[in-house]
Amino acid sequence: MITFFQEREIEKFLLEKKISGNLLAEIKDHMISQILELQCSKKHSFNEAFDKTKLNWGEDLILVRKNLFSRQKITKIAYEIDKAQNKKLIFKSILYVCGFTVLQILLAYSLDKRIYLNVFSIFLLSLALSPFLVLKMYIQQKRLQAKNKSVIINNYIHPIFAFFIAFSLNQFIDLPTNGLGVIYDYINFNSKTGITTEIFTAGMLNSIFLLTFLLISILSLKENIRRLKQAGKIYN
Repeated sequence: MITFFQEREIEKFLLEKKISGNLLAEIKDHMISQILELQCSKKHSFNEAFDKTKLNWGEDLILVRKNLFSRQKITKIAYEIDKAQNKKLIFKSILYVCGFTVLQILLAYSLDKRIYLNVFSIFLLSLALSPFLVLKMYIQQKRLQAKNKSVIINNYIHPIFAFFIAFSLNQFIDLPTNGLGVIYDYINFNSKTGITTEIFTAGMLNSIFLLTFLLISILSLKENIRRLKQAGKIYN
């Protein structure tokens, strides 16, 4: 039987290893199970069983740099989880953008130009408002971080940096002033409008990279806020 104070001792050990949130709860449950098993099968005291359990977790709990751009250290198990989550987030962003690009092309084939431009004018309006959304989410994240200082956020691409990259891309690619109609004009009229394959390709790549980095920024902030709120519920 694990007492309240023994459970707190396990939590303190994990917090010293910079583990928090759901991961702390999961590892703590595993450790308690292992300690109880050692106490029953080997007749160990709590301290003996806890020491052996810590040795068993030794490799997973060694400290490594949380990413290439940070000197801060986290446990190896947290690093592996963060790496998987970051890859999943980037893949999800690319998948969404590819789906949106296919939708753009299909709508360019099927809609009248005026309707097409009206539809994507609404999209451009949403894009214009995205800086306010990112700023709002970032402020919310910082406020939650101030309340949950034990939670380590590990984004391989910082959300604000990703947002900056997204909106810097337009400065490096020379597109026609009617950039919204580039896809439509190229698909439906091709050479008649003067939209060359080079201009079309530049427009598509610009759109894909811009939206991918924008989504990485928004989805990263959304996940960070979710984790911080979850940690707040656990500790409160």
